[in-house]
Amino acid sequence: MSFSNTIQKYFSNLFISIVAENNSYRVLSKVIKNSKQKVKFEKIFPVKPNAEFLSSEIEEYIISLQEKYNFTYISFLLDSMGQGAIKGTQAEDFAKYSVDIKSVKTIKFDTWSAYASFIDINWTNKIYANIGIDFIYSPFAVLFHLLSEHKLKERPTLYILNQEESITFAIFKAKTLDFGVFYKIVKYDGLDSSEEVENWEEESEAEDVENLAALDEDSQEEEMTELGDLSELDTLDDNFENDTFIDSDGYADENSLQDDLEDDISINDIELYGRDLKIFKFISRALKEYYANPVYDSNFIEKIVIFDGYDMSHEMIQSLEEELYLDVEMHKLNVSEVVCDLSIGAIYG
Repeated sequence: MSFSNTIQKYFSNLFISIVAENNSYRVLSKVIKNSKQKVKFEKIFPVKPNAEFLSSEIEEYIISLQEKYNFTYISFLLDSMGQGAIKGTQAEDFAKYSVDIKSVKTIKFDTWSAYASFIDINWTNKIYANIGIDFIYSPFAVLFHLLSEHKLKERPTLYILNQEESITFAIFKAKTLDFGVFYKIVKYDGLDSSEEVENWEEESEAEDVENLAALDEDSQEEEMTELGDLSELDTLDDNFENDTFIDSDGYADENSLQDDLEDDISINDIELYGRDLKIFKFISRALKEYYANPVYDSNFIEKIVIFDGYDMSHEMIQSLEEELYLDVEMHKLNVSEVVCDLSIGAIYG
């Protein structure tokens, strides 16, 4: 911890996490002094889909909090489709998965990488321009933090971070990732439907990008990670592929599993079974891809660990156990609090 941080810990520090839920933002705040939590409070604000700026209500609320404390840190959990995780850390590894490394910010772990498109990060910083944002967290970094806090599984294990609007899906052996994908779930008119958000690449380029933060071993000593120059965005391929799936020929197909899933799920299915059915079918398809594609290690998966930040039903768990023959381990959590705690750890070490 730097000298300034040593002094800072004697003051009240406010940490704010913002996590997207169904057409709303959950804003959770913690006040830390002398490395101890003094108070915690949260508020939920409605948000318009695809809003270009925060509502004045949210901004006024956060600014009022910023004015009360000498040090304030705001963190956001990235929830856009232009992100993923791959096995490997080198440029050739990204090429293997058809991810243009010049178009993404990468966070490198020992043997794998999380990434997010510069445009998604720009867009996030644009939305938070009036209040500023200190940390942007990848859901894969959050998932990795969660699994690292538990006894690591030496056998390949399927891990899921379940949120109201998204599901983060990864296969790890100990701390090594072999397969990962972020999947967006969007609700309309009381029914579950899914939408592959593809217009992120059409957003206008911003002049600046602030920071992408994640708890990886390379960045734990840094409070924030500076992003590079965005001039390379001018050369973005209009057909940039942002998913991590590979077809049977070894070439990335960003819509293959999504399309297969949509073909299988009718409106009647959605009405009858809803969100759990969608997630079950997605897990089933993804496991088939993992087993069939030679690009992955394709070890047999016996166990699934679910970090449940929303509401996974007993029937869903039973289906995973009986139909996919998976041993299910469940951990309920508040995702907003986890994100807030990551920021606290980044500052206090």
